[in-house]
Amino acid sequence: MKQPSSDRPSVMDRRGFILGGAAAAAAGLTALGPKAVFGRDPLPAVGTWPWPAKGLDPAATAGASTEGLSGCAVVSFGLIVGGLRDALPGSVWSSVPLQMASFGNGGGPYGSDCGALIGPLMLMNLLGAPLTLRQEFYKWYCGFPFPSAEWDGLYAFKGTLQTVSNSPLCHESRAIWDGLYFREVYDGTNYDNTRCAKLPRDCTKKAVDLINSWKADGYAGAWTPDYNAAACYDCHTQLAKDKLPGALHAGKEDCTRCHKVVTSHGKSSPKGPKK
Repeated sequence: MKQPSSDRPSVMDRRGFILGGAAAAAAGLTALGPKAVFGRDPLPAVGTWPWPAKGLDPAATAGASTEGLSGCAVVSFGLIVGGLRDALPGSVWSSVPLQMASFGNGGGPYGSDCGALIGPLMLMNLLGAPLTLRQEFYKWYCGFPFPSAEWDGLYAFKGTLQTVSNSPLCHESRAIWDGLYFREVYDGTNYDNTRCAKLPRDCTKKAVDLINSWKADGYAGAWTPDYNAAACYDCHTQLAKDKLPGALHAGKEDCTRCHKVVTSHGKSSPKGPKK
């Protein structure tokens, strides 16, 4: 005989109990917030990440051990984060995975911006560094003779050949060095593989120095167009504002390295860089 529905265990009642309990639990977790749910504080907003009041020692930070760090972006990022972990124990920097910078190793998938620039740039962004400070960092790279001899004591090869890239791009920076090295230095046997190990240390030192100056003295950085770009920059950025052909929106490098300036642009053509 069919039992009355009031005496039969209800499937819907059980389901409703389970769903209701789950909803209540979810609501409770939401009310507690991310700290209680995940057991840690939320990450700081971009621009508010901490920097020690006394700053970091640029040379000591750049000369620290790179054990466990692989690739130019990871090394430059990891050296600074390592210094911050020591200076600010228990801070959010202790939770940052150093390999998150690995996307920039070797200039990323297309060999674009040098990874030794990308690592510190990412950190500068978290700190909220001014645009001109970041631009100064990039311009410094373009004119610096890499690598310096400051780190020779850390590597087997000493006195590594130095070259100036006049570009922030990995493929240009490395190709210029390789071209000169293979023509004038390489003996066919002993290849100096330390160039791109020393270079990130140079970039780390410069980045820490810039950030220290910004944090301590309010230095916002300085940037002006390169000599050969100055003749082009103002005019072509104005064309961008006026939405006219020839507009320049983001270029910062010496224009004449890639563009032949025709005389119709003006009375004279800017001279290109020495080859």
